[in-house]
Amino acid sequence: MTLHDPCNMARLMGITEAQRDVLKAVCPDIREMVPNRTDNYCCGGGSGFALMSGKNFIDWRLEIAGARKMEQVLAAFAGCMDPSIPKYICAPCSNCKGQFRDLLAHRGLWKSNQIFYGGLAELVVNAMCDVKPGFLEWEWR
Repeated sequence: MTLHDPCNMARLMGITEAQRDVLKAVCPDIREMVPNRTDNYCCGGGSGFALMSGKNFIDWRLEIAGARKMEQVLAAFAGCMDPSIPKYICAPCSNCKGQFRDLLAHRGLWKSNQIFYGGLAELVVNAMCDVKPGFLEWEWR
């Protein structure tokens, strides 16, 4: 699991440790992206860009801003890219989740390396022992 620090939470609000405290309680293997916290790279989905369509927006999101972010993600997962090992990008911002959805689909990383995305709340719910069979579904939709 790796954590994407959303620009709005990390830079604007200064929230960088609370989500890490929660993740440490529910995740056995957390891999930090470098740089992280307030020095993180933008994923390219902020300010609602993840919801905008049109060739210019999509090209910018996937090939410029998103390319740098995906380099970060792949570096965080170095050494565990085998598709038999599920990997999770935790993105606490809904715009960021939309961007990661599109980036992973664009690059085929779910199919080739089983990289999944979602939020912090999904991980917490999945860790609750009385939620059956588990909230997260490790398959691409």
